[in-house]
Amino acid sequence: MALLAVVVVAAAAFSTASGASYGVGKPNGGWDLQTNYTSWASSITFRLDDKLVFKYSAAAHDVVEVTKDGYLSCSASSPIAVHRTGKDPVELGRLGKRNFICGFPGHCNPGIKLEVRKLCPIPFAPAPGSDGDGKGKPGGICIEGLLPPTIISTPGVVSYGSAPGSSGSATTALAIMAAATVMLLSLIIV
Repeated sequence: MALLAVVVVAAAAFSTASGASYGVGKPNGGWDLQTNYTSWASSITFRLDDKLVFKYSAAAHDVVEVTKDGYLSCSASSPIAVHRTGKDPVELGRLGKRNFICGFPGHCNPGIKLEVRKLCPIPFAPAPGSDGDGKGKPGGICIEGLLPPTIISTPGVVSYGSAPGSSGSATTALAIMAAATVMLLSLIIV
C-alpha cells in the first residue's frame, strides 16, 4: 500500500504541463468586427504554455503583433510579427503583455484588437483541453507581483514558476519536488 502511494505521488509530480489552445473570440465569435476582445480576454487567465488560435478570412483580415504603442494607435507600421493564413496559432511563451491588431485599414479602431494582459507561469498539472475552446484547464489561482510568480493549484499544492528572465524550468522544479517527496515518503514508510 505504501509503495503504491509513492508511485502515485511520483507519477503526479512528473506529469508534464500542456497548455490550452484558445480560439480567439470563441465560443461566439472569431477575429471579426462583432467580438469584444477586451471582455473575451478578461475572462481567461492565460498561462505561458497556452496558445491563441486566430481564425478568420485571409482575404478580409490579418493578425499583426505590435508593441503597446502600436496597439494604442492601431498602427501596424512596426510589426513584431504578421500572420496571414486565416488559421494562425500563436504560442504565448513569456510573461508580460502581448498586443495584436488587424492590420487591414479601418479594422483596428472599431475593435479588432486584442491585448493579452495576464500571463501566469506554467501550471504543474496537465490541461486536457486542446480543442480551441479553452475548456479543461486545471484549476488554480495566479498570484501576480511575486518573484517568482506563484500558482496555488488544487488540491492545495503551492508551485513556483520562474522569474522573468531566469533559466529555471517547470521540469526542473518537478524533478526536485518528486525526489523530495519520494525521499520523505520512504522515511515515513521505514
